Amino acid sequence: MSPVVYKFGGTSLGTAESIRKVYAIVCKNTPRFIVVSAVAGITDLLDMFCCVSSEYREQIVLDIAKKHDEIIHELQLAFSLSPWIEKLNKWVDKKEISLGDRAEILALGEDISASLFQAFCHSNNFPIEFLEARTVILTDDEYHRATPDISRMRENWHTLNLKGDACYITQGFIGASTSGKTTVLGRGGSDYSGALIAEMSCAEEVRIYTDVNGIYTMDPRIIEDAQLIPELSFEEMQNLATFGAKILYPPMLSPCVRAGIPIFVTSTFDVSKGGTWIYAMDKTVSYEPRVKALSLRQHQRLWSVDCGILGAVSLDKILPILDTYRILPGLITSQDAKVSFTTDDDDISEEIIQDLYSQLSNIGTVHMLYDLALITMIGSGLASTKVVTTVTDKLRNYPAPVFCCCQSCMALSLVVPENLAGSIVEQLHNDYVKQKFSVV
Repeated sequence: MSPVVYKFGGTSLGTAESIRKVYAIVCKNTPRFIVVSAVAGITDLLDMFCCVSSEYREQIVLDIAKKHDEIIHELQLAFSLSPWIEKLNKWVDKKEISLGDRAEILALGEDISASLFQAFCHSNNFPIEFLEARTVILTDDEYHRATPDISRMRENWHTLNLKGDACYITQGFIGASTSGKTTVLGRGGSDYSGALIAEMSCAEEVRIYTDVNGIYTMDPRIIEDAQLIPELSFEEMQNLATFGAKILYPPMLSPCVRAGIPIFVTSTFDVSKGGTWIYAMDKTVSYEPRVKALSLRQHQRLWSVDCGILGAVSLDKILPILDTYRILPGLITSQDAKVSFTTDDDDISEEIIQDLYSQLSNIGTVHMLYDLALITMIGSGLASTKVVTTVTDKLRNYPAPVFCCCQSCMALSLVVPENLAGSIVEQLHNDYVKQKFSVV
C-alpha cells in the first residue's frame, strides 16, 4: 500500500488542546510521514530575533520559552527545551546575524515542534520515528527560499534505510545545502516539504491539516458567506495560490503535479466537515466564462517600465533584475513598449524598492503606484476583451481599476485601490460566484 503524508500547520500545534487533536488524527489513521510547522507565532518571533538588538533578543528568547513551556506543562510532558534555548542564546549578543545564522535560527521552530510532538506520542506509547529533514530535503546553497535539488534527493532517498511500516515525523520548512548547512524553503515552506516527501515516497496522497475546512470561493474572513469548494484542478489551485489564497504555499503543487499525487485540505479542528480535493482533472477545457473563486492580495505596488520604443522593453530584461532580489511578482504583463508588474510591499524593504527603481530606470521610465490590492478571478473562459468589458462595467460605480489584465483563460486580474478592495471583492463574489452568473 502506498504511503500517505500528513502535514500539520502552526495553528494545529498552537496549544496543548490542538496538539491532542493532532495526536488523535495520527492515532486513528497512522500516516507513514508526518510533517509539522513551528508552533503558531514562533517563526515570527525568531524572525524578529534576527532583526533587533541584544536587549530585545533576550526578551524574545523568554517569550519563545514561555510559549512552549505552557504547552509542555499542560500536556504534562517530560520534555526539555534547553538544547534549543541554549543554541538561540548563543546569538543573543552577536552584532550581525548572517544569512546562514538566520536560516539556523528560523529552523529552530520546526526543530522544537517536531521533537515536542514525538515526545508527546512516546508519552502515550505511540511509536513514532524521527526523520531529520536535513537528510531528506537537499537544496542548493541559497539559505533562504532554497531550491530543492530533486535529482540529488531521489538518489539520497534510497540510502535512508527507512524502517518497514514505521510512522515518521519530520520538520517542515527545513533543508540542507550541498555542504550540509541549514537552509529554509521560505515562509509557508512546510507544505512544500510535505509535497516533496510525498514525491520521494510515491505517496498515495498528501493531507494538509490547517485551521479552515478547505479551500473557499473567497477568504471567509473577508466574505462571510464564502462557500467551500469540494474539488479543484491543480491549475485552478495554482492560480489561487499564486494570486493570494494563503492556504497552500504555491511551490508545493509542483511535486504533486509531477507525481500525480492528490492533495486534500481539511481542518484539524473539525475533520467531519470534509475539505477540498486538489488533483489532475481529466476533462475538456470549458470556454464558457465562469468564475469559480476569487483571491485577494493586499499591500500591492504596481510598477510600469516604459521605454517609449516598440519592442525595446522585454520580460527578458526585467525578470533577471527581479530574480536578483528574489522578488516574485504577483502579476506581470508586457505590451508594446511597456512592462507592468506588481510586488508585495510586505515582502520587500524600502531599500530594495529604491535599488529596484534605480536599476529599472536604466531600462526605461519607471512609474510606481502603491496602496493597491490585486483581485484575481479564477475560473474558465476569462481571456477575452468582452469578459474584461463586462466585469469593469459591473464595477462602474467604483473608480476604474488601476490595471486589468487576463493572465490566462483561467485568471483575470484587477488592480484596485486598497481601500475599495473589500467592497469590490464582495460585489464580484455576489455576482459571479454566489449567483453563478456567466461573466458575459
